[in-house]
Amino acid sequence: MKRKYMAMQGLMIVNQLALTALLCVMNINKTAIPAENAVHIILFTSLFGDGYYVSSKNVKGNPVLSQFAILLLLFGWYFGLSLFGSYPPADAASVAILPICSYQLINFMQAFLFQGASYRGRKAFLYGTAILCLAATIAFFADMESFYIFYNIQFAVSLFWCIAIAAVHRKRVWFVLRSQRKQLIFSTAFVLLPFSCYMIAFSRKEKYVEQMGLYLIVMLAFVGVHSIIFPAGNHQKPFFSLNRKTAAVLFFLFSVSFGLVAWVFDLPVLTALTLIYLLIFWKLLYDLLLFWQAGKKEGQNQAAPSFYEYAVVQLRQEEALRKEFANYLHDDILQDVLSMKNLVHKTGQIEARQLLDDTLRKLISSIRSRMQAYHPKLLKSLTFKENLQSVLDSIPNDRDAAIILECQDNIFLVEPYTMLICRFARELTVNAIKHSRAPKIGVTLQQEHEKISLQVSDNGSGFSAAPDGHSLHHGLASIQEQVSFLNGKMTIRKNPEGGTDVNILIPMKGEESYASFTGG
Repeated sequence: MKRKYMAMQGLMIVNQLALTALLCVMNINKTAIPAENAVHIILFTSLFGDGYYVSSKNVKGNPVLSQFAILLLLFGWYFGLSLFGSYPPADAASVAILPICSYQLINFMQAFLFQGASYRGRKAFLYGTAILCLAATIAFFADMESFYIFYNIQFAVSLFWCIAIAAVHRKRVWFVLRSQRKQLIFSTAFVLLPFSCYMIAFSRKEKYVEQMGLYLIVMLAFVGVHSIIFPAGNHQKPFFSLNRKTAAVLFFLFSVSFGLVAWVFDLPVLTALTLIYLLIFWKLLYDLLLFWQAGKKEGQNQAAPSFYEYAVVQLRQEEALRKEFANYLHDDILQDVLSMKNLVHKTGQIEARQLLDDTLRKLISSIRSRMQAYHPKLLKSLTFKENLQSVLDSIPNDRDAAIILECQDNIFLVEPYTMLICRFARELTVNAIKHSRAPKIGVTLQQEHEKISLQVSDNGSGFSAAPDGHSLHHGLASIQEQVSFLNGKMTIRKNPEGGTDVNILIPMKGEESYASFTGG
């Protein structure tokens, strides 16, 4: 994770260096930036700044957050290059990256909406939009007429596919909109109010309002996504020790003093902007070096560790857990497996070889079962129903009980409920196999009206009376504790026709879903 994070931060530094180099070239060519473009400069600079911010917070390497950071940079480049439309290479580059921007935007929005999970039509959607993007990009090098034809086709088809997917998965779309309504309303007001004031003030000056419609769409989307990923009051402590108010005051004083110096010495706007971007480049480099240095230090005693040092500590703890589990598999399990494997080839007795072979099979099955119990493996290429079915199929089933899963093919659960439901379903099914001696076990999962309903029933021996909380064994007691923590309810009752029914009802809250999904 640390290497991926440093590689991503290195990409941000290279991007800032390239941006600074572009501004230097524009300075050499004596390109002037008129006063009406001041707001444009602020807006595309904020896109770059937010991209750097998202990347700096993505210590765990969440791929969707990385997509978001790169998308912000792409649109920053588009608007930045458009600002220098009088310079032919910059104007051509701004047009060339349009298909890439559109493709990345569509790709990110679907990954963000579905939290990286698979869904019906996903492969066709991704492959189709990628082919259209590639065709439009290739057409750019042929002639502009062909390029705009392919680009308009790409835009129209992508829009149609988005509408179709949203219609098919309307429950998920509606759930996200409803659960994140506070953030979406705030972000809409945050963007629309200043935009409306600006449009009213400069409505009669055409040059002042050029491209503002596109800016509005982009800023609404990006501010909305940002407010969902990083909700107010849920920020980690930044790397510096100053509080946010003091930092804001210092930033304001720096801006005012820099503006005064630029005004007194009559610095061109482009020159001043180049200096600011150069400062940003050195700050990004400083942050990367700080993270690298914090990763090298061991056992520092600090009352309030910095964000980077805290992140490194978290990464170390995760790596230590992985190492401990790997050592367990290597020292306690793998050595026995290898020893038995050697014995298989050395012994000449058929009975001994058969015994060793059976032991190996059981041991392999035990390892896989334990790994699934610790952390069920959910593949992004499969739907949630397919993942849950895979988890149930991996359960050791010596009694040959029929495990039947019933749920909709397009059922969706948001993070972190996916992993929890898989664990609950697995533990309850294992419990039914062990204690009920049932020939048939049914697992039913439903999600409606922001409620998750999980039922595991069997037709086995059952019990004389429903157990209370004090008489539950460890597995069921642990599940009941977790369900209660989620403001849910678990009921256990005897099936009149024989067997046991275990019902779990949990409210699915989406407010913190994306914070969990992105590792916030």
